[in-house]
Amino acid sequence: MRTTLITLATVASARTAALQLGLPKRPKLSMRAAATNEAELKGLNREFLSIALPAVVQFAAEPVARLVDTAYMGRLGATALGGAGAAVSAQYALGKLSNDPLLRTSISLVAAEGEANDSSIAAALCLALVVGAVQGLGVLLMAPKLLQAFGVASTSPMASHALWYLRTAALGAPTATVWLVANGVFRGLGDTATPLKWALAFTAMNAILDPLFIFPLGLGAAGAAAGTALSQTLALYPLLRALSKRTGAGSVANLLKCDRQKLIEQLGNYGKAGTLVLVRTLGKISAYSVCAREAAKLGAVSSAAHAVCFALGVATTQLCEAAAVATQTLLAREFYAEKATDLKRSHRILRLGLATGLGCSSLLATATFLNRHNVVAGLTTDPKVRAACISVFPLVMLCQALKGLAYPVNGLLMGALDWSAASVTMWASNIACLLVLARPTPSSLDKLWRGFAALFIVQCGAGLLRVASRTGPWTRLRRPSSASTA
Repeated sequence: MRTTLITLATVASARTAALQLGLPKRPKLSMRAAATNEAELKGLNREFLSIALPAVVQFAAEPVARLVDTAYMGRLGATALGGAGAAVSAQYALGKLSNDPLLRTSISLVAAEGEANDSSIAAALCLALVVGAVQGLGVLLMAPKLLQAFGVASTSPMASHALWYLRTAALGAPTATVWLVANGVFRGLGDTATPLKWALAFTAMNAILDPLFIFPLGLGAAGAAAGTALSQTLALYPLLRALSKRTGAGSVANLLKCDRQKLIEQLGNYGKAGTLVLVRTLGKISAYSVCAREAAKLGAVSSAAHAVCFALGVATTQLCEAAAVATQTLLAREFYAEKATDLKRSHRILRLGLATGLGCSSLLATATFLNRHNVVAGLTTDPKVRAACISVFPLVMLCQALKGLAYPVNGLLMGALDWSAASVTMWASNIACLLVLARPTPSSLDKLWRGFAALFIVQCGAGLLRVASRTGPWTRLRRPSSASTA
């Protein structure tokens, strides 16, 4: 759910802070005269991997936890799995809306200071706690209406499962939001090892606690949400303790002591960033939300199959996300943190991101497709749900391969700080998806995943056209004789 949020690295965050928070901008850049040698380019390859490999493991923690949830809930039948799937979609949409701006402002401020500043980190964590608490309270109070918006009527047999799952997950919203920001703070400080360790611990505990809550304790679908929330809470404390040592705070209590003025400043930054990020985020989640609602309207079997395919899709996109992070970080540094922009290095970054994302996702999608019956059988025991999943599996795997290109393309746009293009691209792809869904043909899972395929095709195409335009920040890719210094 929040895996794609922790994609801002140190350099990109610093420059974003300059734009969003009024920090001094870097001087205009010119092209390097000297050619980059092959040794430097090989070093760039190694650096790309040094960012991408830890990222893929860390990003995989939560989606793997979701797959574990899905696998255990799949033993409860189509009704429970379908209800929980709708609840997860609602939780995902709300989390993206509130947490995207939060992450970007908090990490930007910390990274921009370039050191473990106690006051900035405390303000970021306290703000995360406030946002998470408001988010959780809102879900608790509005859960029935939220589920109705996602296609689960109060009379549906899925309603009780969805309601209990969503309300139980809401109790863990404050912890989840603080977890998100704490991981991002470590990334902004250049430490990937510490959050990786505790992300793995979270995944392991979730695999143990989920079946305990679901089966022996008899909580059903809500038990999966309880197991995930408790696992994340248990992993959060040592993560915060490690952060307190890194900052010199000494203890978690001291780490969370937030200056009132600093918190007010962070709230202001959050509001400013919200207006910049919200438009893009709405475009990102709207198509997913419409598809989840339409799947729920098709009944328990289709909703359960959609939940299985969506969970599988999220889990298999972590390579793509990692490629996007590495691409974004290196390109932002090349464009803005270096004294001059090198064409060879810039082109190498573009090729590394696109080739790594597309290559890895295509191989993974192919391997998953060839083993599709065993994969689906591991996630649900219901024969009807299995059959529904298999029927759309070619489209699901096509979407996974397309993500391998779409995510790095988005990383390119964000690395170049081309925020307007990133927003326009996201909305263009969203509209393409909705147009497929609006066709006067009967609703079906096949139609929903055709919409997803259209979304990723347009996202890839529009993003690559923007890069090829050599306009805006992409003037840096022009030859020295014609390059703009803007």
